[in-house]
Amino acid sequence: MPLTNLIVASADFTNATSFAAGLHSFAVERNVVFGYLSSHWASLIAWLTQPHVLLLITVWWITFTVVITLFLCLGFGPVGVVPGSLAAGFQAWMYGAFTPAGGIFATMTMLGMLGMLVPAAAGGGAVIATIITWAMWFVR
Repeated sequence: MPLTNLIVASADFTNATSFAAGLHSFAVERNVVFGYLSSHWASLIAWLTQPHVLLLITVWWITFTVVITLFLCLGFGPVGVVPGSLAAGFQAWMYGAFTPAGGIFATMTMLGMLGMLVPAAAGGGAVIATIITWAMWFVR
């Protein structure tokens, strides 16, 4: 049975006559999915341990780690721009006493203060790492 059929079948709750029936059908279908995954686990591990696949995983992980570390060390924190950081130096050099609203610097400060910088950094790091990994795949 193709995996797409399993995913579509597990999302169908329209035929449940009661909560108990729906829960039972959910559990049974999950066992089918887990059975499928467990029967193909060895082939997944064999594929993941191939040298070229390990190289691509390593490239992605290193790129992601470097990008997210650089992104989070810029100096935008929960209380604003961290004193003595790269962001503080850039703000003093570029803007002086006036930081324009709506610019990239103000947006980064807002993201840091609202706690949205970490998800943005993770998303940006994942996109950059994926692009670099795809480039490595096509170059080899």
